[in-house]
Amino acid sequence: MRLVPLVPFNLLNYAFGLTSISLPDYVLASLVCMLPGTIAYTWLGYAGRSAAAGDMSALRYGLLGLGVLAMIAFAPHLFRRFRVKEPAWIESAELQQRLAAGEPLVIVDVRQPEEFAAPPGHLPGAINVPLAELANRTPDIAARKQVIVVVCKTDRRSARAAIELLAAGLQDVTVLRGGTDGWYQQGLTLE
Repeated sequence: MRLVPLVPFNLLNYAFGLTSISLPDYVLASLVCMLPGTIAYTWLGYAGRSAAAGDMSALRYGLLGLGVLAMIAFAPHLFRRFRVKEPAWIESAELQQRLAAGEPLVIVDVRQPEEFAAPPGHLPGAINVPLAELANRTPDIAARKQVIVVVCKTDRRSARAAIELLAAGLQDVTVLRGGTDGWYQQGLTLE
């Protein structure tokens, strides 16, 4: 938000005070994000004053300042490219239809082995990869080259696991909304 000059900084200061952002993080982010704009505006002012006094070489400084301001304007678009991709979600009914149609899917259940084996069970054909072991087993999952559906009891752990898989470079990752609880509540079979 500090990179967007349209949002008043005073209003942002109060808004950030209501969040859980720590003071050192707030100060560092403010410094890093506000310093380039401050330097560019100062440079532009200096170049304008020099140009008004008849120094035409100051025009270079002005153009350089405008260039820095343009970079600051496009910085949010640049940072947006580096954000972690959000996982897609799938409903139980849609997953059931896709399984019935025989689509090649890898269902990864990220619960602990005792949860995976305990009643009411797990989704048909699911493989158990506990969340703590996911980083080590990601290459095995990626080698299957199929759409990955991540499942847990509800959908909290599976959402975290999906973000981890996407960050590791896997593409087709979805999360079962409601997890095995939602699947079971709809009367769908578990193994």
